[in-house]
Amino acid sequence: MSRFERTVGQSPILPGTVSANGLVFTSGLIAPAAFAAITSGAVVPASRQIVDTVATLRATLAAAGVGVEDVVKVNAYLSSADLTADWNDAFLGVWPGGGPARTTLVVGFTSPAVHFELEAVAATP
Repeated sequence: MSRFERTVGQSPILPGTVSANGLVFTSGLIAPAAFAAITSGAVVPASRQIVDTVATLRATLAAAGVGVEDVVKVNAYLSSADLTADWNDAFLGVWPGGGPARTTLVVGFTSPAVHFELEAVAATP
């Protein structure tokens, strides 16, 4: 038996979460439509990706038995600094009174369809 617990993720090679020692770690999460766009070539607006990824984070955490109120650290990855205001708005929508420690980086993604990725660490209640 493993000392880690895992939940199903967005692909077979990415667990949704891995839990150990009272902490829940998410894999990097992207909007489901952006995930599909990687192979379909569809265009998903970056601002929509942010909103949908935050919803995916909520669902992913819930599957592991925790919620956004348990998050102690988030890392956000943006395809452009122009998305900072959208990310800040989404962050404040989830954590309006002060949230977890956070890092935001502008990065190059492996697919041009992806504009936002989010990962979190939560403490089990």
